[in-house]
Amino acid sequence: MEARLTFVLLLGSIVLTTGKAMNSVIDLDAYFDNVDGNSQERVVGGYDVPADEYVPYQISMQFLTRNGKMRHFCGGSLIAPNRVLTAAHCVNGQNASRISVVAGIRDLEDTSGYRSQVQSYEMNANYEELVTSDIAILKIDPPFEMDGKRVSPIDVSSNELVGADQEVLLSGWGSVFHFGTGPFAKYPTVLQKLSYKTLDNGKCKETMTQLTDTEICALERFGKGACNGDSGGPLVMANGESLKQVGVVSYGTAFCASNSPDVYTRVSMFDAWIKERMA
Repeated sequence: MEARLTFVLLLGSIVLTTGKAMNSVIDLDAYFDNVDGNSQERVVGGYDVPADEYVPYQISMQFLTRNGKMRHFCGGSLIAPNRVLTAAHCVNGQNASRISVVAGIRDLEDTSGYRSQVQSYEMNANYEELVTSDIAILKIDPPFEMDGKRVSPIDVSSNELVGADQEVLLSGWGSVFHFGTGPFAKYPTVLQKLSYKTLDNGKCKETMTQLTDTEICALERFGKGACNGDSGGPLVMANGESLKQVGVVSYGTAFCASNSPDVYTRVSMFDAWIKERMA
C-alpha cells in the first residue's frame, strides 16, 4: 500500500501510514512545552458558539502539565453523569491521574465550569491507530450534576448505521486554521461549531484507503473541517426533537480542512460495548 501523509487530530503528530498499526503514545509534557515555546494566537471554517448558548454534552479533556497548569488537549462527550466518551488515541498510554474533564463551559477561560477527575479509562480492545476502533470511555469522579442547560448527556444508544449525505454537527476547541501545528496554529478559547455532511464510505475510501466499517466520514468543502485539538469530540445529528452522537473525531489529512474527508469512529458500531461500560 502506498504511504500517505495523515495525522491524528490530537496534537498535529504527522504519521506516515504504511498499513501497520502504530498506536503511538503522545508525550503531552513535551507537546505543551513546544506549544508554549512557539508564537501562537491560541474547527476550521466553523463559528463561535453564541454567548448565551452551551453545548451541554461537550467536555474539555485537560492535562496537568509539569508546571502545574491544566491544558486542553482533546474533546469528549458526556454520556452519563460519570462517563465520558472520547477517542482511544487521546488516552493511549496516558496517566489518568493527570487528566480531568471540564463541563458547562463554552470558553476555556471560563472558571465557572465544573471539573471532574478521570479515575480510569478503557480503550476498545480492537483499537489500531489510523485503522479501527478509535474509541475509549473515561470513568470520572465526582459525577456531574445534570442541569439541562449547561450540563447534560448526549444519547449514544443506537446501532443504526448513518448513511451518506446526512446533516451532522461538529463541535470543539481545535485549531481554526488549516496548518494545525506550531506557529501556524490558531487555537480558539471559545467553542466552535461546524455543520457539514456525511460521506459514503466507498467514496471516502478513495482517499482514506485504510477506512473500515467502524468509521464514518464527513466532508464539506475546502476550508471547513476538524483539526488538531478536536480529537475525541462529538459528531452529532438530529434525532427527532433531540440529538444523538454518531461519531468521535479520529483522524484526517495533514492539511486540516482540505478537500479530503475527516474520519470519525462510528459510534453505532460500538453500541453494545458502550452499554456494557455504563454501569
